[in-house]
Amino acid sequence: MKKKFAAILSLVLFTCIICPVYADETGDMFTVLNADDEEVFRVNEEGYVFIQKGLYSNGASSWGGAPMVLGQSLGNRGIVITDKATTNPKNIYFGWNPGASFDYVELFALQEKVGYKNIVLAPNGGNVGIRTTNPEYLIDTGGAYCDGNTWVNASSREYKKDIKELTRDDAMKAFEALNPVSFSYKKNPGDQYLGFIAEDVPDLVATKDRKGLNSMDIVAVLTKVVQEQRATIAELSRRLDAVEKGVKQNAL
Repeated sequence: MKKKFAAILSLVLFTCIICPVYADETGDMFTVLNADDEEVFRVNEEGYVFIQKGLYSNGASSWGGAPMVLGQSLGNRGIVITDKATTNPKNIYFGWNPGASFDYVELFALQEKVGYKNIVLAPNGGNVGIRTTNPEYLIDTGGAYCDGNTWVNASSREYKKDIKELTRDDAMKAFEALNPVSFSYKKNPGDQYLGFIAEDVPDLVATKDRKGLNSMDIVAVLTKVVQEQRATIAELSRRLDAVEKGVKQNAL
């Protein structure tokens, strides 16, 4: 009996003194006041939640002036946003990787029943990884990367298949169809650039949507054309030398 009375008394004190609940003229449905009668927590009639200081979750404590601190332990994903789909669910994770050691940050990892990480941040050096959990450069895709000064395309043989040599005829046909132009971008009309119009380039170097260009495609065409021209020049030089020798011999 005494235990029941104590439990009821504690509930009354918590409800009426420690945690007053009221619906006042502002329409608030639930308000928590501290010992100085200052509001620290409030829920209004529309369902909005207001926290005066900060929110600490999963065993976390204050961290500077951060308004929200989430504690993450091994195997804990941190913050998850999901579409709650029963099949092929799409989830966004915010937190450290849930492994034996927190060696990278999952800033944004959209997963559709796939184990790769879309975007991660390495805490040592501030490198950003896309589809790689071990970024070695400022921006690292596990193939192509940027060191902050130069963008390097992924070009290793291990990334490629169906490798075929570019033929002379295909290269010459594409080369003859290229039309170099000067232009300025509509968003930056003050600067002039040189290049090509994506919609106008030959199919050999065009992208699927014809909205952009891969410079390496054009470099490959130009390289093949120059190689062929050098071979032609070398053959013409050989013939010219032979003609000159013949002329000299006849003159003697």
